[in-house]
Formats: sequence, structure tokens, C-alpha cells
Amino acid sequence: MIPNIFRTRSVSFGHQFVVLAFLVSGLSSCITTRVITEPDCDTPANVTYTSQVTTAYFWGLRQPLDIKPPCDPRFNHLNGVTVKSTFGHYVLTTITLGIVNKRRVQWCCAPYVPPTDSI
Repeated sequence: MIPNIFRTRSVSFGHQFVVLAFLVSGLSSCITTRVITEPDCDTPANVTYTSQVTTAYFWGLRQPLDIKPPCDPRFNHLNGVTVKSTFGHYVLTTITLGIVNKRRVQWCCAPYVPPTDSI
């Protein structure tokens, strides 16, 4: 007779799927592409990132709308742009066979620096 502690219990596919889904949703891995200029967005005072999720449909045939950053019109320049793709975005793209493709775009505007006159 085998003691109860040595008996193995089979785990059903449903339980394995729930555990796998929980682990996958808990992972915050992503792929990030970042374009920055000097100075970086994190260094100047009062410069913060703004973000927006963009969605392309039908394998890119319907492109997302253009993003118009609300930068200061006196100095309408971007300081940095970051594009992120999370694991969830890849799962959505895979499940829909590429019909829905999401990305998170973050940007920051360059701070306005008034011109200085020479003496």
C-alpha cells in the first residue's frame, strides 16, 4: 500500500490553462523602442511623458490616426518617443491573426527655451 503523500494527482488541462493564463497575465514583459534627443525627457523639470495606445487594423491596411502632440507652439519639438509592445498586444495580434495590432506610444515635448540676445 502506497501512503497518500506519495500518490500523484493528475491535473486536468483546464487547471493547467488557468495557471498558465495567470502566469502570462502577471508577466509585464514588453518590447520597447526609444528615440531620444538631448536633453532626455526625464531630466528637465516639468517635462512628462504623454501616452496613447494606437491600433492598426487589417494587417496595416487601416492605419491608426496620426498623433498630434500638444507641444508649446513657440518651440514645437519632441524630446523623445517610446513605442512599446506588451505581451498582451502580441497575444491579441496572434489570436486575431494580425487583424488587430496595438502599440503604446509615449512622447514628451521639448521644453521651451527662450532665445537669448547677445550683449
